[in-house]
Amino acid sequence: MIRKESFMNPLSLALSILLYGASTPALAQITITPPPEVSALMAACTPTEAQPDAIVAGLRGRGWSEPDTAGRRPALTALTAAHLWSFLPDHPAEAQIGLLGQLTDAVEGALQENGAFLTLGNEQALILWDGESLSCLWAGPETGTVDTLAVQLGGPFPESPSTVTRRLSQRVEAGGRNWRRQMAVARTPAEALPPDVAGAAAIDAARLDRSPE
Repeated sequence: MIRKESFMNPLSLALSILLYGASTPALAQITITPPPEVSALMAACTPTEAQPDAIVAGLRGRGWSEPDTAGRRPALTALTAAHLWSFLPDHPAEAQIGLLGQLTDAVEGALQENGAFLTLGNEQALILWDGESLSCLWAGPETGTVDTLAVQLGGPFPESPSTVTRRLSQRVEAGGRNWRRQMAVARTPAEALPPDVAGAAAIDAARLDRSPE
């Protein structure tokens, strides 16, 4: 869970669409490019009325799909490794790594209840829900988009040989009800990754959780 409390506009940091302009003397041309997948997923999960079916449909519409049988476990392990800091926040790094296999099994089990796991290239997305509670997790290679999110969630990532995080917790009123919404991002350098994902570059991660009070 994310314990740090702060308040800001409802995670507008994840909602921007990048605009790039290329101009000629006769005409200014503007090209609208899709937002990076981590931003798109966090944006889709931000509204308190966001529904998992619609979120998963949005991912599929952007080309995400279930990994094949051979690739499923490695992909799920990669996502779990990227989120050890969020799954086991009270455990030291060595203990987290030692529990990676068991934790991946637990995530697989949760998927059988109410969840979806999709991949796009070397990115992974995990959507879990229980009633009105929702968790959206993303993992992928190091990206400047996560750096931007980190700055807006608390500050730039420091240089570190271990996992670094930035996080924010909000209390939101919507539809006459109170909601708790929490967002965090993290970066795990290559040298701190578990042996199960050895050889991978640094892994970035983002997570958004929402639940009614």
